[in-house]
Amino acid sequence: MNVMLAGSVLGLLVGAVCRWFDLPSPTPPTPTGAAMVVAMTLGFVVAGQWQG
Repeated sequence: MNVMLAGSVLGLLVGAVCRWFDLPSPTPPTPTGAAMVVAMTLGFVVAGQWQG
């Protein structure tokens, strides 16, 4: 659970820094790319739960 919290906080910080300094967002600009990010995140979470 700590890894999920740390990942969420880090993601929010990266997004805030990108917005603050007018940098392009490091996320994919297409719905397919965004779906791939969600799928990788869910896979990470599920694998962590399965691993124990």
